[in-house]
Amino acid sequence: MSRTSTELRPRSLGRFRRALSTVVVSLVVLCGVFFTLGYLQGPKLSSAQVDVKAVIDQPGQQLRLFANQPVAQLKAAQVVVTPGAAHTVTTKGDLIAVQFAGRLEYGTRYQVRIDGVTSIYQAQPSTISYTFTTASPDLYYLHRGQPNDDIMRTTLGATGGTVVYSAPHIQDFVRSEGALAVATLADDKTSSLALVSLTDGAVEQVKLPEAGVVQKLGASPTGTMIGFTFTSAGDSITPAYSSTLMFLDLQGARVVAPVTGLDGKPLRVLAWQMMPEGTGLLALSRERSLFLIDPLTAGAVTPLGQFNDLGLVSRDGTVVTVNDPFGTAVLTIADGTQVRIAASPVDNSGSPTYLGVAELVPTGGRVEKVVIAQPGGKRFSSVLAFDDGTTSTVLYRTPNDAGSIESFSISPNGQYVAIDTVPDTSAAVSDGYFYDARFVGTETVFVEIASGKVVKSLDGFSLNW
Repeated sequence: MSRTSTELRPRSLGRFRRALSTVVVSLVVLCGVFFTLGYLQGPKLSSAQVDVKAVIDQPGQQLRLFANQPVAQLKAAQVVVTPGAAHTVTTKGDLIAVQFAGRLEYGTRYQVRIDGVTSIYQAQPSTISYTFTTASPDLYYLHRGQPNDDIMRTTLGATGGTVVYSAPHIQDFVRSEGALAVATLADDKTSSLALVSLTDGAVEQVKLPEAGVVQKLGASPTGTMIGFTFTSAGDSITPAYSSTLMFLDLQGARVVAPVTGLDGKPLRVLAWQMMPEGTGLLALSRERSLFLIDPLTAGAVTPLGQFNDLGLVSRDGTVVTVNDPFGTAVLTIADGTQVRIAASPVDNSGSPTYLGVAELVPTGGRVEKVVIAQPGGKRFSSVLAFDDGTTSTVLYRTPNDAGSIESFSISPNGQYVAIDTVPDTSAAVSDGYFYDARFVGTETVFVEIASGKVVKSLDGFSLNW
C-alpha cells in the first residue's frame, strides 16, 4: 500500500463521522419539532375500544378512547353523544372512558365527540371524535307446525330465520345466558324440560321432581337462573306440587328446587315474574301476597303487600304494575310506594278507554293494552298504546280492528315492543295443545315505540329478546 493512501484514510473517516453526526442531530431535532408540535396541537385519538354487542345487552358499558398523550380531567358536559345517551366520563393517563348509563339503541350509528380536551402538561385544547355502529340483537321465537315445532332465531333486519331447536309439542321456552330452557308436552299430558346450548346445540334433559306439568317459564336473559311452576300429574286432591314455583341455577348443581316463602315452605303461586337483573323474582302467592325473593339466598323473602294480580316489571327493575280491588297501581319495589294509574284518552278522541296490562318504560311513560269503546258502546277495540300520563298514542291495532292483542314484550333497551297478535279472531282456531294452547296463525309484530312504525312481523309467538 502506498504512503499517500495511508495518509488519506483517517481524513475520509473523519469526514464520514462528521456527516453522520450532522444527520443524527438533524433527525433528533426534527423529531423533537414534530413531538413538540403534536403536544402544542393538543391530544389526538390514537385508538378506541367498544363492544358493539355488549352496549345493547347490558347497561354501564364503556367506550374506551386512547389519546397520544396523558389527558386532563373531563366533565360529562364536554362529551356529546349522538343520538343522545346518558353517560359519565373518567380519565386516567392517556385513557378516556365514556360510560353509558343504559343500553344503547339497536343497529344505530353513534358519534361521541369530546370538546376541550387538554393534556396534563399544557392547556392547548383539541376535539376528539369517534363513531361506531351498535349490533342488532338475536331474537328467538316459537313457530308451531307439523310434525315438529321450531324455536327460531332471527334479527330485526333479517327476512327469515334459523331453526335453533326442533321437537314435537313445544309448550314454551325461555332464553337465559347461553342456553334455552324448553318445555315439551308428551302424549300423557306431562311435561319434560330440556336445556339447549346456544353455543353448540347440545341438549341436556332436566330431572323434574316427579311426573307433572311445567308452566309459566321465566328467565333473565342476562342471568343463569330459570324458574317455572310445577304441578304433579294425576287427579289427587292433595298433590305434592300444585302451581309450585321452582327454580334451576345453571351455575350451581343444576338441580330443580322449590322457591320457599316466609314460612320456609314451597311457595304455590298465582303468578310470578323474574327480575330483569340478578337472581331475584316477584311471586304472587295463592293467598295473594306479593313477595320479592332471591332463591339463592336463604331467608331473602320481602313482603310487598296484598294484590289480586301481578302485572309486568319495568326493564330497569324498579317498578311493577299490580292490581287490587281498586284498580291498577305502579308499585315501587324498593320502598313499596304505590301510584294509581288509569288509561289516558287515546289520541284525544274522547272515547272511553279501559286499562289492561301495562309496563313502564324506563325513559318515561308506559306501554299498555287498552280497550276503546266505539260510538254507541256496542263494539270495543283492543289496541296497544303508549301513554305519557296525559294522552295515549296508538302503537298498534289489528287491521279493521278484526283481531286481538294477546300479549306484548318491550325490548331491554326500551326501543321496540313485540306484540303477539291474532289478525282475525272470527277465523281463529286453537292449535289444540292441552296446556299453553295458542291460536293458529298468531303473529309477532315489532313496533318502534318512539315513532309507532311497524318494522317487522313474523309467523310465531313467545318472543325472547
